[in-house]
Amino acid sequence: MKKIVYLLMLMLSVSLFTGCSKVDDETLRSAHSAVEQGAVIVDVRTPKEFAGGHVAQAVNIPIEELAKSVARVPKNKTLVVYCASGNRSGHATALLRQKGWTVYDVATQKDFEREIPPLEVK
Repeated sequence: MKKIVYLLMLMLSVSLFTGCSKVDDETLRSAHSAVEQGAVIVDVRTPKEFAGGHVAQAVNIPIEELAKSVARVPKNKTLVVYCASGNRSGHATALLRQKGWTVYDVATQKDFEREIPPLEVK
């Protein structure tokens, strides 16, 4: 358990100094489709950040508590994860995939809620 906490703290520290990339349209389409089919939206920000606004129906599981708290989410549920910048969600996605969940990393609330252009028909 100490190793997991240490790893999460290390990832959190590194994430404060790295950037993130915008999530692509196809990932967003897949994530939205998963939500329509019952996926759980997980906000890995702090409770204070979550209280400041979050995606509708999202549950708040801060990244620091993720390893122990996510056990309450059934493994048969797909997860859609986001944070403030995309860094914590990336780390959370890696951890959750290692533990057996199907996960979509949508980076940020803004990315998840942005308008997705329609698919081009050729």
